Amino acid sequence: SFLGCSGDVVKTPDEFLKQESVLPQFNWREQVIADIGGSEKMLFLTQNRDALCSLELETKKIDTLFTGYDLHYVCVNEDDGSVWLSMGNWEKIWHSKTNTKIQCPLAKYHDKPIRWKGTPQQSFFACGNRLFTGFLTEEAFADYNFDYAGFREKSSLIAEWDISDVNNIKCVKIFGKRPSDQPKDMFVDDYYYTAFNVEDSVIVAATELSQSVVVMNFKGEKLKEKKLSSVFYVPPEKKDFSQNHSAIDKINYWNSNMLFRGLYYDKYRKLYYRLLDLSGEKSENTFTKKEADWVLIVADSKLRKKYEVRFEGEKYNGFLWIGKQGVYVRNKKDKTFDLFVFD
Repeated sequence: SFLGCSGDVVKTPDEFLKQESVLPQFNWREQVIADIGGSEKMLFLTQNRDALCSLELETKKIDTLFTGYDLHYVCVNEDDGSVWLSMGNWEKIWHSKTNTKIQCPLAKYHDKPIRWKGTPQQSFFACGNRLFTGFLTEEAFADYNFDYAGFREKSSLIAEWDISDVNNIKCVKIFGKRPSDQPKDMFVDDYYYTAFNVEDSVIVAATELSQSVVVMNFKGEKLKEKKLSSVFYVPPEKKDFSQNHSAIDKINYWNSNMLFRGLYYDKYRKLYYRLLDLSGEKSENTFTKKEADWVLIVADSKLRKKYEVRFEGEKYNGFLWIGKQGVYVRNKKDKTFDLFVFD
């Protein structure tokens, strides 16, 4: 470890490693860890996206929950253990509790039809009769080169839905502004990373380009902004991908600039985690091409930064799965999950 300013302590993963190879890693697309039916399970999609399965963490028992095609994204309402699953191009939704398939709900925003959109970075979150999602316009789903700069500049980034009646889901409100240090004329994928803290009734959110995070209450009212960045951070090259971009341009940009990649709340340890991808970090040996390292920024429940943990990109995948026992990180070398406990 080395020490800089307050909160600028940089530690190694080994200081927090509780158990190596704690979970097997099959050929799957992991989604989320949640309490379902009284036991803790990891939900995952098969590699071909044709089945949703669960792995019980204690017994390692695997069950198939749903079969279909082009399955995409999973959200669990831990209040009632129900699972929401999107399929197709976000056109259909499956709800486990009622075992029904419904058309993805639509709403109008700035005179444009919008529908749910989520990624592992922009998580859905459900509690009680409310579901919080990301969203995109119908046009953006159909046209990869849709010019959404003007729409996004004036738009919020979270939609809240009333899910009390599965067959009549309604959009309650749309809210959530970017942090003030988000460049106004610069859009990459414009992910809105969200961490939901039910205990303190706050939603913390940020973008891949903002060093600060926004803190809101569940009514969508902004409470404050707070810087949550890294000692390694170098601002990215200024570039606008709002229109006329190619997939190759975007991939090259992602691979050569430092961008924030995730934001999580750990309700078991009352900690926030923020990930920074160190792509673009200047290497002494420019001839050696290796996977970029990534940094885990750890903050307390008041978003006061405690320390950073630098993970080796060649060994560890930069996604977190948070469970009762700790934080699961995929070990790419051993093809297993290692378990970490941060404090």
